[in-house]
Amino acid sequence: MRCTLPLSALALALAISVHAAEPFQATDIRIDGLKRVSSGSVFDALTIQPGDRVTDADISMATRALFETGFFDQVEVRADGDVLVIEVTERPAVSRIDIEGNQAIKTDDLLDSLRRAGIVEGDVLKRATLDQLEQAIQRQYTSRGRYDATVSSEIIEQDRNRVGLKISIYEGSVATISRISIVGNEAFDDDTLLDEMSLTEPGVFTWFSGSDNYETEKLSADVEAIRSYYLNRGYVNVEVSEPQVELSENLEDVFITITVNEGQEFRVGAVNVGGDQPIDLSAAVEEMTLQTDEVFSRRLVNEAVNTMSKKLGDAGYARAQVRAVPEINDDTQTVDVTLVVTPGPLVYVRLVEFRGNTDTSDVVLRREIPQLEASVSSAAAIEKGRINLQRLGFFSLVRASTRPVPDQPDQVDVVYEVKEQASGSLSASVGFSQGEGVLLGAAVSQKNFVGSGNALSFSLQSSSSTKEARFSFTDPYYPIDGVSRGVDLYFAQTDFDDTGTADYSTDETGLGLTFGYPVSNESRISTSFAVQNTNLDAKASGSRASYIDTFFTSEGLNSSATAADFVEYKVGAAYSFDTLNKAFLPTDGTRHRLSFDLSIPGSDLEYYTASYLGETYIPVLEQEDVSLKFKTRLGYGDGVGDSQGLPFLKNFFAGGIRTVRGYTYNSLGPTDSNGEQIGGNVLITGTAALQFPMPGIKETDQARLSLFGDAGQVYADNAELGDLRYSAGLALAWMTPIGPLSFTYASALNSKSTDETEDFQFSIGSTF
Repeated sequence: MRCTLPLSALALALAISVHAAEPFQATDIRIDGLKRVSSGSVFDALTIQPGDRVTDADISMATRALFETGFFDQVEVRADGDVLVIEVTERPAVSRIDIEGNQAIKTDDLLDSLRRAGIVEGDVLKRATLDQLEQAIQRQYTSRGRYDATVSSEIIEQDRNRVGLKISIYEGSVATISRISIVGNEAFDDDTLLDEMSLTEPGVFTWFSGSDNYETEKLSADVEAIRSYYLNRGYVNVEVSEPQVELSENLEDVFITITVNEGQEFRVGAVNVGGDQPIDLSAAVEEMTLQTDEVFSRRLVNEAVNTMSKKLGDAGYARAQVRAVPEINDDTQTVDVTLVVTPGPLVYVRLVEFRGNTDTSDVVLRREIPQLEASVSSAAAIEKGRINLQRLGFFSLVRASTRPVPDQPDQVDVVYEVKEQASGSLSASVGFSQGEGVLLGAAVSQKNFVGSGNALSFSLQSSSSTKEARFSFTDPYYPIDGVSRGVDLYFAQTDFDDTGTADYSTDETGLGLTFGYPVSNESRISTSFAVQNTNLDAKASGSRASYIDTFFTSEGLNSSATAADFVEYKVGAAYSFDTLNKAFLPTDGTRHRLSFDLSIPGSDLEYYTASYLGETYIPVLEQEDVSLKFKTRLGYGDGVGDSQGLPFLKNFFAGGIRTVRGYTYNSLGPTDSNGEQIGGNVLITGTAALQFPMPGIKETDQARLSLFGDAGQVYADNAELGDLRYSAGLALAWMTPIGPLSFTYASALNSKSTDETEDFQFSIGSTF
């Protein structure tokens, strides 16, 4: 310091030149030498104004003020008559900053640190900040455990009073944590506390994770993690000291010591509710996990605050504040908690707005929103509206927020922001199957036809065994109260002989009407009526299966006949319950569907079928969007009246990408005397899967991988669970611009010699 001050004083004396003069009245001030610095910046720094009487002391003070701005290398002040002349030489401007040698830290991050140090391209170079420059970058590397990093800077002179800065960095190596010691812990062992830390000692996998590389910020976070661990387990007086960090002489090894003063375990004493209580909050108190005699936990306190806030928000007190006030009783080692309620005004919704729906009309969105305008704001209703919109399948993202109304403390606007996704698909496919030969298909579907919310689809499929055309239309809000109406028209021609399942073919033409009735927000009842004509060609080529002869006889037909026509009139009823959070690739919620179909008197075929579909999704790592999926499909059918069993034309089949992956499509179940699949009247399938986002896909809710296990079988009358077939594998589901895509690779786990297996299966452009 004794050297620095004289040198600084000398530099200042050399830079400042003041021409002594007799005091005079400065009628004007002229500034010479400005190129980049504005005259306004100079006048802002000056202590002299035109019209002032100027003395030598005033000139000296003004000159020093100009020099201290940092803009000038030279400042000369003189009097020209009654005009004060200030002549300056500007410091050079930084035209370019080049950084080399950095790999561990991005250049943009280093430039940010330079900006905070006051060095920016285009600004005047303040030579005093060069040391700050190097120190700022050095601190960046030190905080990341690179203690042997070095930084040097070089000023490169350029024309037009400009300079370039070249910063050279040697990053060195990251200091490795050799030992982490925790001192003073008795209630919890070292391993338990170390598990709460992100930094670790060297281990088998640390070469990959890098968790043994020292970083100051991570250590600070780890100290807080240990403290939180104690606070959530009753140790309200815990103290975790600032960790001691020691470096080896070579700056490559770090030794960390963390000292803990645990104190005593405290339990919850009294739990009270204070402040103004506009509604009965006793139910909220009972729901809280924070209860008397439980081990005190900061986490439980926060959950109690959230529970109380949610209850108030659901009742319309959107601006309610709940504050937890703990009172520590050292004598009894308890903590009394008082939840102080400040309800604020009862809040009403002025407007419900929608943003981002360029194709979908507001009417379609509004009918899904239980929160009404001009009614009391309900946090539960607002969130339910968000879930309803997400479940439509029209949007990849739905956000709900409330916005205060200016000058109206008791009103808010509810805003739903949506991001539309392709709700329709146009697909054309060409493929080949060993069983069916060349496969051709085309389909157009739109779940949100012209933004109306109506679903429309048309499909054509053709192979050596199947030709099918289908048209369907559904209006989910036929009247505005939520009753749905659907129409289904179809024609299907199937030659089962070409599929290797049986020696017959069918032509089916049908028309169906469906009406759905809402029971609640989550459940619906639907009824249906359909008429279908089936033309059966039994072919009788070679040895016909005996079950076909039996069927003809039971229906009063000649057993030697080869063709017959059947007309069916069918009624149906179904109940559905759906709480899935999304229509495509859900991660939370449940869906159940129970249906019953009956051919009514007057039909040529008399039978009934009952089926059940259940799905459950359980989040396991919500932040990482990882969930468990459980799915089951059950089916049963039988004859009605004089009919002997379920007609073979209506049998269930299993196997393939929709049921039991790893087995060929419709290959499971009973066979006839010729070894061909005939299906059965009992169906059992199930799936268990772990779902997680696909790496490399930015929008994680549009693509998902899953590790799965499938089980299933088809039976004739009696279900033998020991005969179930199992498979396991990996599946990809992806919402592409042309519609959903599914790829699976599955291995059959207990296939028999008579089973047909297929490891790789895929589907494009249809729901899965």
